[in-house]
Amino acid sequence: MSIKNIILNNGLTTAAMISLLLIADCQQANAQSDMAKTNPSKVNMPVLNTVSTDTATDDSLVVNNFASLGDFVWIDNNANGIQDKGEPGISNIEVILYDSLLNIIDSKYTDDSGYYHFNKISIEAGSSRTFIVGFSNIPPNYAYTNLITDSIMQYVSNKSDTISGRTKPFVLHAGENRTDIDGGIKNAPGVVLPLIINQFNGNYSDGFIHLGWSTYSEINVDHFDVERSTDGVNFRQIGKITSAGGQLSSIMNYNYMDITADRGNNYYRLAIVDINGNYTYSKSIMLNVDVKGISVMIVYPNPFSRRVKIRVNCDKAEKVKVNVLNSNGALVSTMDAQTNVGDNNIDITKVESLPGGVYFIEVVSSTRSLKTRVMKLN
Repeated sequence: MSIKNIILNNGLTTAAMISLLLIADCQQANAQSDMAKTNPSKVNMPVLNTVSTDTATDDSLVVNNFASLGDFVWIDNNANGIQDKGEPGISNIEVILYDSLLNIIDSKYTDDSGYYHFNKISIEAGSSRTFIVGFSNIPPNYAYTNLITDSIMQYVSNKSDTISGRTKPFVLHAGENRTDIDGGIKNAPGVVLPLIINQFNGNYSDGFIHLGWSTYSEINVDHFDVERSTDGVNFRQIGKITSAGGQLSSIMNYNYMDITADRGNNYYRLAIVDINGNYTYSKSIMLNVDVKGISVMIVYPNPFSRRVKIRVNCDKAEKVKVNVLNSNGALVSTMDAQTNVGDNNIDITKVESLPGGVYFIEVVSSTRSLKTRVMKLN
């Protein structure tokens, strides 16, 4: 007879009941530990759809469901789109999880055996969401074969976009664990993807966001659209950089400066557009603009002919000095300006007689000095 049955069948004091229940819980924990030793496959298995049975009517105690998916990126040696025996997995392939609108949710890299896994994908209990998986960073002289979900026949028979490297949209239900989202690549000399992005990063300094990226095997790329978001979901284009026209096995470096970033978190991504109008997205990065003192927001017009203004943001009211320097750093003009909290538009005087060329406008406050480049027309 179990200890809990003894409690039910015998009149015991409260203290005795508590002691016996503690013993019962220890016995149950030990039994579970012994079962894990004899059946290791059950260890660390995720528990889904967990509900407190004693208070099942209390929605606040229902644990949200999470879904997961994977699984494999392999070299399709015979280019038939099927995982044949002996075809190896490939490591260090970036796998990107998108929502149905191609907003990036997460990214992973395949392990040494070619496997990847997205765990704890948030889906509201009892519902489902549509996702897309993309594969990037594949080696030069390789191209995508079928990108498939290998256990669902309607997807197996439907080829995905072999240019962008993305699967067709698929539905994932709360609590579901899918291990059938696979990608194959094949050796294809002369059939090269538009480009491989080696890195995309940035930093905030001197009042500006500085973005940089490099490409490898840049073939048929027309331009890059720089996109920004304040929530990581809704992006809009803020700039465009024309491709430098790199070739196979060449490395090209690019830079972009954002002078209009908002305070707080700013998210950035690249839309890589090829000569046929096809495009794919880079991973997104987040940069924080922590404005203390002053920051230069924009100089306009740039280039200028007779007049130029500068917009600065200040966290306190104070007097600042605005200097104009020539391309060698020599001071050619200076003025004082009073700023208030927030955005301030400052008209820069004594510049109409300057010869055409490159100049720097420097704003000096009590805490920092910021400098930005402008062009003067003849």
